[in-house]
Amino acid sequence: MTTATDRTETSEDFESTKTLGAAPERVLAALRTPEAVTDWWGPATGSADVGGTFEVSFENHRQVIVLHVEPGQEGQVVWSVEATPLTPEWVGTRIVFDVAASDDGSVLHFRHHGLTPQLECFDMCHAGWTHYLASLVSYVDTGEGQPSRNESA
Repeated sequence: MTTATDRTETSEDFESTKTLGAAPERVLAALRTPEAVTDWWGPATGSADVGGTFEVSFENHRQVIVLHVEPGQEGQVVWSVEATPLTPEWVGTRIVFDVAASDDGSVLHFRHHGLTPQLECFDMCHAGWTHYLASLVSYVDTGEGQPSRNESA
Protein backbone atom coordinates (compact mmCIF):
# COMPACT_ATOMS: atom_id res chain seq x y z
CA MET A 1 0.00 0.00 0.00
CA THR A 2 1.24 3.49 -0.82
CA THR A 3 1.65 5.80 2.14
CA ALA A 4 1.68 9.58 2.30
CA THR A 5 5.44 9.58 2.79
CA ASP A 6 6.23 7.74 -0.44
CA ARG A 7 3.91 9.54 -2.84
CA THR A 8 5.74 10.93 -5.83
CA GLU A 9 4.63 12.72 -8.93
CA THR A 10 3.83 10.28 -11.68
CA SER A 11 2.48 10.47 -15.20
CA GLU A 12 -0.39 8.25 -13.97
CA ASP A 13 -1.83 11.00 -11.74
CA PHE A 14 -5.38 11.98 -12.68
CA GLU A 15 -5.14 15.03 -14.94
CA SER A 16 -7.59 17.07 -16.96
CA THR A 17 -7.39 20.24 -19.03
CA LYS A 18 -10.42 22.49 -19.50
CA THR A 19 -10.99 25.59 -21.63
CA LEU A 20 -13.15 28.30 -20.08
CA GLY A 21 -14.69 31.46 -21.47
CA ALA A 22 -14.03 33.35 -18.23
CA ALA A 23 -10.86 35.25 -17.35
CA PRO A 24 -8.27 33.50 -15.15
CA GLU A 25 -9.16 35.75 -12.19
CA ARG A 26 -12.73 34.42 -12.20
CA VAL A 27 -11.53 30.80 -12.32
CA LEU A 28 -9.11 31.38 -9.44
CA ALA A 29 -11.84 33.14 -7.43
CA ALA A 30 -13.98 29.98 -7.72
CA LEU A 31 -11.20 28.08 -5.92
CA ARG A 32 -10.41 30.58 -3.18
CA THR A 33 -13.54 30.81 -1.01
CA PRO A 34 -15.65 28.13 0.67
CA GLU A 35 -18.76 29.80 -0.74
CA ALA A 36 -17.53 29.41 -4.32
CA VAL A 37 -16.31 25.83 -3.73
CA THR A 38 -19.78 25.04 -2.35
CA ASP A 39 -21.31 26.25 -5.62
CA TRP A 40 -19.37 23.84 -7.87
CA TRP A 41 -18.07 20.97 -5.68
CA GLY A 42 -19.89 20.52 -2.38
CA PRO A 43 -20.71 22.18 0.94
CA ALA A 44 -17.50 23.80 2.17
CA THR A 45 -16.57 25.51 5.42
CA GLY A 46 -13.36 26.96 6.82
CA SER A 47 -10.69 29.11 5.21
CA ALA A 48 -9.60 28.62 1.59
CA ASP A 49 -6.92 31.30 1.97
CA VAL A 50 -3.26 30.25 1.64
CA GLY A 51 -2.29 28.61 4.92
CA GLY A 52 -5.94 27.92 5.76
CA THR A 53 -7.81 24.67 6.12
CA PHE A 54 -11.28 23.96 4.83
CA GLU A 55 -13.63 21.00 4.61
CA VAL A 56 -15.87 19.81 1.78
CA SER A 57 -18.59 17.34 2.74
CA PHE A 58 -20.53 14.70 0.82
CA GLU A 59 -23.07 11.96 1.54
CA ASN A 60 -24.78 13.80 4.40
CA HIS A 61 -21.39 14.55 5.97
CA ARG A 62 -20.27 10.89 6.00
CA GLN A 63 -17.43 11.91 3.68
CA VAL A 64 -15.62 15.06 4.78
CA ILE A 65 -12.48 15.99 2.88
CA VAL A 66 -10.12 18.18 4.94
CA LEU A 67 -7.90 20.30 2.71
CA HIS A 68 -4.96 22.54 3.60
CA VAL A 69 -4.28 25.40 1.17
CA GLU A 70 -0.59 25.53 0.26
CA PRO A 71 1.27 28.41 -1.33
CA GLY A 72 1.37 28.10 -5.10
CA GLN A 73 2.84 29.94 -8.02
CA GLU A 74 0.98 32.80 -9.67
CA GLY A 75 -2.17 31.45 -11.31
CA GLN A 76 -2.12 28.30 -9.19
CA VAL A 77 -4.17 26.92 -6.30
CA VAL A 78 -2.79 23.95 -4.34
CA TRP A 79 -4.73 21.87 -1.82
CA SER A 80 -3.16 19.06 0.20
CA VAL A 81 -5.50 16.40 1.54
CA GLU A 82 -5.20 16.04 5.31
CA ALA A 83 -8.10 13.69 6.08
CA THR A 84 -10.95 11.90 4.35
CA PRO A 85 -12.67 8.91 5.99
CA LEU A 86 -14.20 7.16 2.97
CA THR A 87 -11.16 7.53 0.70
CA PRO A 88 -8.18 7.36 3.10
CA GLU A 89 -5.87 6.76 0.14
CA TRP A 90 -6.31 10.48 -0.65
CA VAL A 91 -4.47 11.51 2.54
CA GLY A 92 -1.12 12.98 1.52
CA THR A 93 -2.19 13.66 -2.06
CA ARG A 94 -2.15 17.14 -3.59
CA ILE A 95 -4.78 18.75 -5.79
CA VAL A 96 -3.36 21.40 -8.11
CA PHE A 97 -5.24 23.86 -10.30
CA ASP A 98 -3.07 25.78 -12.80
CA VAL A 99 -4.90 28.59 -14.59
CA ALA A 100 -3.56 30.57 -17.54
CA ALA A 101 -5.00 33.17 -19.87
CA SER A 102 -5.94 32.11 -23.39
CA ASP A 103 -7.21 34.02 -26.42
CA ASP A 104 -10.82 33.21 -25.53
CA GLY A 105 -10.67 33.26 -21.71
CA SER A 106 -8.57 30.78 -19.78
CA VAL A 107 -7.21 27.26 -19.65
CA LEU A 108 -7.34 25.18 -16.48
CA HIS A 109 -4.90 22.33 -16.03
CA PHE A 110 -5.95 20.11 -13.12
CA ARG A 111 -3.81 17.41 -11.56
CA HIS A 112 -4.54 15.30 -8.49
CA HIS A 113 -1.02 14.21 -7.52
CA GLY A 114 -1.16 10.73 -6.02
CA LEU A 115 -4.56 9.79 -7.45
CA THR A 116 -3.39 6.94 -9.68
CA PRO A 117 -4.97 3.81 -11.18
CA GLN A 118 -3.32 1.74 -8.42
CA LEU A 119 -5.68 3.22 -5.82
CA GLU A 120 -8.87 1.32 -5.04
CA CYS A 121 -10.99 4.47 -5.46
CA PHE A 122 -9.49 5.50 -8.82
CA ASP A 123 -12.47 4.71 -11.07
CA MET A 124 -14.97 6.33 -8.69
CA CYS A 125 -12.69 9.32 -8.11
CA HIS A 126 -11.98 9.70 -11.85
CA ALA A 127 -15.72 9.86 -12.50
CA GLY A 128 -16.19 12.27 -9.60
CA TRP A 129 -13.45 14.66 -10.70
CA THR A 130 -14.71 14.51 -14.30
CA HIS A 131 -18.16 15.60 -13.09
CA TYR A 132 -16.94 18.27 -10.65
CA LEU A 133 -14.45 19.80 -13.09
CA ALA A 134 -17.29 20.16 -15.61
CA SER A 135 -19.31 21.70 -12.76
CA LEU A 136 -16.46 24.16 -12.10
CA VAL A 137 -16.40 25.16 -15.77
CA SER A 138 -20.17 25.63 -15.78
CA TYR A 139 -20.06 27.60 -12.54
CA VAL A 140 -17.33 29.93 -13.77
CA ASP A 141 -18.79 30.41 -17.25
CA THR A 142 -22.52 30.56 -16.41
CA GLY A 143 -22.84 31.04 -12.64
CA GLU A 144 -24.47 27.60 -12.24
CA GLY A 145 -22.50 24.55 -11.12
CA GLN A 146 -23.67 21.00 -10.38
CA PRO A 147 -22.29 20.46 -6.86
CA SER A 148 -23.11 17.79 -4.32
CA ARG A 149 -25.84 19.07 -2.04
CA ASN A 150 -25.57 16.45 0.75
CA GLU A 151 -29.10 15.26 0.09
CA SER A 152 -30.30 11.90 1.26
CA ALA A 153 -30.52 9.23 -1.38
